[in-house]
Amino acid sequence: MSVISGLTACSQPTAMGEANSLIVIAPDSLWQQVEQQTYDVLEPVIFTTRDEKQYVVTGIDPSAPAFNELRIFRNVLVFGTDQDSLVQRLAESAGVILGGIQPGRVFQVADHWARGQTVTVALLRRQDEVNSWVAALPSVLNAVDESYRAYVLRRMFATPPDTALAADLGRRFGFSIDVPEVYDRIARGLEDGDSVFIARNDNPDPSQLIRSVLVAWRPTVDSLTRELALEWRAALDDTQYNVAQGIDDTNSNVIAFDLNGSEALEVTGVWRDERGDFPAAGPFVVWLVNCPERTYFVDAYLYAPNEPKYEYMLQLQEILGSFRCVSA
Repeated sequence: MSVISGLTACSQPTAMGEANSLIVIAPDSLWQQVEQQTYDVLEPVIFTTRDEKQYVVTGIDPSAPAFNELRIFRNVLVFGTDQDSLVQRLAESAGVILGGIQPGRVFQVADHWARGQTVTVALLRRQDEVNSWVAALPSVLNAVDESYRAYVLRRMFATPPDTALAADLGRRFGFSIDVPEVYDRIARGLEDGDSVFIARNDNPDPSQLIRSVLVAWRPTVDSLTRELALEWRAALDDTQYNVAQGIDDTNSNVIAFDLNGSEALEVTGVWRDERGDFPAAGPFVVWLVNCPERTYFVDAYLYAPNEPKYEYMLQLQEILGSFRCVSA
């Protein structure tokens, strides 16, 4: 879905709030009837090191004292019929003709009340606002998630991907992967004569945030399994990472998939600092990929204590998704 820029003024404030905070503008009389259903759909839960909401919803009545502050948040949601004055103003700002949109449809407006803001509008059916609100929620979530993912990638690639590195990895090691230029890169030798490649971003401080991707390889294996992925990780984490990482696979997921014609397997889990003197932990995602000449192990892990992790996991998934086999 494209986001249509509203008619903005240079004097507009910069949008406030976290990108995963969703401000829902609605009269209290309507919000009270749909509040729980809205939370259920717009606050999906993912597991990182624990259950965590992807988004956090806050409802605000337009007449409330806090409205003028909350309406300039980064992500604002508006539900209303074609007769609602706020919906009409947003449609006019975006050049959208309400008569051509069926109830339940969603459109987005950029920079309406603030720079860097996205307002997502769901058109409701007259005299059936509650039912049409609930019916529109999946479309609203899709629109919000699409724009959020685009925001995450813009932040991630504020420095562009290192194409020269990807080409060099292909020539030397038979694979390519796209990482932003800001990531530190290192290739290390192993005892068996092979190497590992590590790309790591620990800005602003490794005690606050670490995003790391490691690639290793061995002769092609016959079968890609969860056990192989976890054994391979356990053999590398105590020598290649700053701390030895124990593996908690209690909530592990395993997905077999095709990666551009190559057999691949994804295994997720949680790593924990084995030293035990500091409760460091975080999620990891391992890919095993059978390329024509080798089997590759690609491990992405995150350390972000006391921070929402969805944004950073999307970044690591984007890097994983760029992995390619390169023929010699």
